[in-house]
Amino acid sequence: MSYNIHQQVFVLSNASNLLSACKGTQADLQGKMDAALQPTITNAKIGDWSVVWGPKVWKFNPGNANSGPDRVWYIARNPSANFGDGTYDTYVLAVAGTADSSFENIVIDAYVDKVVDFYGWVQAGITTTPEQATTVDQAKPYIAYGTATGISTLLTVASPAGQTIIEFLATIPATSRLVFTGHSLGGALSPSVALALLKAGLLKNATGNVFAYPTAGPSPGNGSFSALFAQNFPLISGGPAAYQMWNGNLTNTYDIVPHAWGIDSLNAIPTLYGKLPFIPGLAVRAIVNSAIDKAKSSGLGYVSLQGQTFSTTAPPTPKTLKAFLQTALQEHISAYGSLLGTPSIPSLCKPTSSTEQARGLPILGGIYQAHLEAKEMERLEKEGE
Repeated sequence: MSYNIHQQVFVLSNASNLLSACKGTQADLQGKMDAALQPTITNAKIGDWSVVWGPKVWKFNPGNANSGPDRVWYIARNPSANFGDGTYDTYVLAVAGTADSSFENIVIDAYVDKVVDFYGWVQAGITTTPEQATTVDQAKPYIAYGTATGISTLLTVASPAGQTIIEFLATIPATSRLVFTGHSLGGALSPSVALALLKAGLLKNATGNVFAYPTAGPSPGNGSFSALFAQNFPLISGGPAAYQMWNGNLTNTYDIVPHAWGIDSLNAIPTLYGKLPFIPGLAVRAIVNSAIDKAKSSGLGYVSLQGQTFSTTAPPTPKTLKAFLQTALQEHISAYGSLLGTPSIPSLCKPTSSTEQARGLPILGGIYQAHLEAKEMERLEKEGE
């Protein structure tokens, strides 16, 4: 079976998440990724793709063996990828989403209330450490501080071979095509890093040869940032299916993660799967209200990046927090693979539970914690009987 370019890029994106359920030191996880990435891509039979930079596994605490990777990214190349309008020498930068046991990514999620002046950061030098803005002018583009710290890691941490992506991208032909992709957190970081590199003058490829293909990403910044992205990466619809586009965030209408961090979209979450029973409904509403407070305290109005949506069959209304999480994870992960019809890329490690993947995700992380607390209360009540 042959896969079109969007399907190929999506599989490459998924391959960045091979370690999503794994724990280990940075060195252990790097070894796992080094051994598995190229064979995984080859076995998917999506075309002549080879890993040319990385993969890089990065952890804020590299010696901690009891947590997952905080960032995983790599670049693959196909010397003759078919885009429909011709074949091109193509490079794809794939950025992983949140690993189940990543502490640093939970911190990134928590840094929605702090923001960074995007232009100020670019002008100071995009490889400098991002600094929190003390005032906010809504007419200027801002991104969440968590997003900025994620971008900073991607730009400044070198591959095991000692080369940053900035240094590598400077070596590729200007006529080559370049695609930035990622799912979930990777769906916020990949278009943002593309725009950061472009505005910093670090991409020598012609603008028409640089594309973003984020999926299921939360909004990285305010309306001015979203407008700046749209101006520099115009939305291109490339076919009849919703996923056949460039420079837009592909989102499932039943996926909770892309509802972060706009106020109206956050408010839609408690009834997204119908009217919840009283106790789960209270818990979800409380967590959503906390997220809204966090988004408001940033001083920004978060606005989603442009994109296209699709809808699965409406899921049945969950009766428990566990069922809510299972439904949400299905809509956030499996639904996209089903839409694109691509081969699945399972994690190298087995998740400890059917809900653990929710742990570090926006909104769902809070619901996951509430679910664990409810389970613990049930256990204590049974012991007390």
